[in-house]
Amino acid sequence: MENDKIETIGKSVIQHGYNNDRIYLMKIQPDDIESVVQRIIDLQDAYKYGKVFLKIPESLSVFFKQLNLLEEARIPKFYQETEDGLFLSGFNDPKRARDEGYEEIQKNLYQLLMQKESSSFRELKPTNVKMRRAKLEDLPYICALYRSVFETYPFPIYELNYLKKCINEGIKFFIGVTSTGVVAAGSCEIDFVASSVEMSDLAVDPEFRGCGLSIQILSYMEEQMKEEGVKTSYTICRGESLPVNRLFSGSHYNFAGTLIKNTNICGKFESMNVWFKLLT
Repeated sequence: MENDKIETIGKSVIQHGYNNDRIYLMKIQPDDIESVVQRIIDLQDAYKYGKVFLKIPESLSVFFKQLNLLEEARIPKFYQETEDGLFLSGFNDPKRARDEGYEEIQKNLYQLLMQKESSSFRELKPTNVKMRRAKLEDLPYICALYRSVFETYPFPIYELNYLKKCINEGIKFFIGVTSTGVVAAGSCEIDFVASSVEMSDLAVDPEFRGCGLSIQILSYMEEQMKEEGVKTSYTICRGESLPVNRLFSGSHYNFAGTLIKNTNICGKFESMNVWFKLLT
């Protein structure tokens, strides 16, 4: 299946396509609102996507009322520590609004809440892994790692040209390296207007799981973002995966909400949990 397309409208960004069967408003600038709303309507009329998904400041939500959206997640003071960020969704396919795994997600969240209240936990860190920022020559190895970990993914992170484009546009990739090569990776996409960063594309070589690489690379990425002056870190991760949710919960992230059947990842449409943390 073709990768979803990314369109720029003024200084705003929309992703859409049948891979994720959705329209995703990734970034919005106030001056672009009228054009963005009309583009979403036109895309939906033309392609009948199953879901419309927006990430916007709360003050702009009034301009999207005609899209009949529901609030699925909220990050307090997401924009420059002053204004909440809303994650709004509209379901054009009734089946898309129902998740058979929702009860399992709730069980996971309850379990993580109990762990948080009873004690803090940290995974053991391996001593032979070096964390650093990725270079262009590392990209083929990062692609290979992603291919080994993800059956499907909402963005074409297995493709070398896509990762090059990401780096050229300012997305920062970080890796864990041993003498055998790249064994962990993750990316930081900074929104300087909001002073927020999305922690994404986290992956660990299956042979190295269970030795603490996930928490090590996440901590390293956070430290790098603090040096950039970014105020809020967040992630959108697989709701049914207890290990990845434990990673963020155990790293003092707060739960913000669940996005129902939001993303085509690991071979199917999955609901995603939103977690956030203040870095300042």
